[in-house]
Amino acid sequence: MKSIHLILPLLASFVIAGCAQNTQQDNYLEASFELCNTEVNLYSVSDDGRVRIVCKDGSKFALSSEKTLDIMRDINIDYCNGEGLGQFNESRKYYSFKCKSGTLLNINK
Repeated sequence: MKSIHLILPLLASFVIAGCAQNTQQDNYLEASFELCNTEVNLYSVSDDGRVRIVCKDGSKFALSSEKTLDIMRDINIDYCNGEGLGQFNESRKYYSFKCKSGTLLNINK
C-alpha cells in the first residue's frame, strides 16, 4: 500500500510533463484557429515541413516556417484587429495580406 502512494505522485508528474510540451505542429494548429477566426477544415504538415491550412470560409494559407507564422499572427493582431486573415502572401520585400474585413495591405519586411 505504501508503494502505491509513492508511485502515484511520480506517475502523475510524468503525465503532466508529457501534456505540457507543445510541438511545432501543436503551435501551427493553435495558430490556424487564430488566423482563420473560424473553424479549420484542413490542417496538414507535409514531409518538407510546409504547413497548409484551409479555413471553413475558404481562406487558405501555406506556411514554410514558424517565423512566417509569427509574422502572420502579429499582422492579424496589429492590422486586422484579431479578426483573421483572408489572404497572405510573402515576397522578398513585402508582406501582402487581406483582413477578413476586406482591408488589403502591403507592408515592407
